Amino acid sequence: MRAGPPILALVLVAGLGCGHAPVADALAPLCGTWRHQGRHIVTESWRPMRGGLRGRSTTTQPGGKLVELELMTLTVLRSGLTEYHAEPSGQEPTIFLERRDPAVVAAPGERVWTWVNPDHDFPRRIVYRLAGDRLTASVSNPDGDVGQRIGHTWQYRRTGTCAP
Repeated sequence: MRAGPPILALVLVAGLGCGHAPVADALAPLCGTWRHQGRHIVTESWRPMRGGLRGRSTTTQPGGKLVELELMTLTVLRSGLTEYHAEPSGQEPTIFLERRDPAVVAAPGERVWTWVNPDHDFPRRIVYRLAGDRLTASVSNPDGDVGQRIGHTWQYRRTGTCAP
């Protein structure tokens, strides 16, 4: 009786179900930890989950006091585009859908994601630009007043790799 290959196949299949979700190709470059150092320290961490990434953003004062926590998920939809689900502290969850925007052009060597929700008050658009170990995240309302059109931008540097 040959038991070698079926046992090996069982071990390989069992190993695939070890609880670590593979990162969807469309989102894999975002997986990891990102840090913005400004007046406050903002850290975004993205980890694999089935069908996308689970994220957490914390904003702390220089002394380390937590001032904001946001939970997020990025999910790949059947269309191949993604959904950005944001749950900022103390606010209702909001869903943004990825949209190809001809006004948002990637520079050479840069990857860009744009999510929109035209019915949300602010922001209505989220743009992530990734080039190497640098991530730029911007939130805005292209149809709002001058301040909303400019919005807010964070410049992150990768500080940690993708981990389960």
